[in-house]
Amino acid sequence: MAITEIVKGNGDDAPKRLGVRIGWFVGIWALGTAALFVVAMLLHLIIPK
Repeated sequence: MAITEIVKGNGDDAPKRLGVRIGWFVGIWALGTAALFVVAMLLHLIIPK
């Protein structure tokens, strides 16, 4: 996975361009948010009212 290559070590291999860093941040944030919504949706379907 590309993210593990970036975060390991002390950050020497981190992307130098600000746009790439912002892109990684937005991508990780979006995936985390999507995962949260998927878990919430599954719980909503599984747990009866």
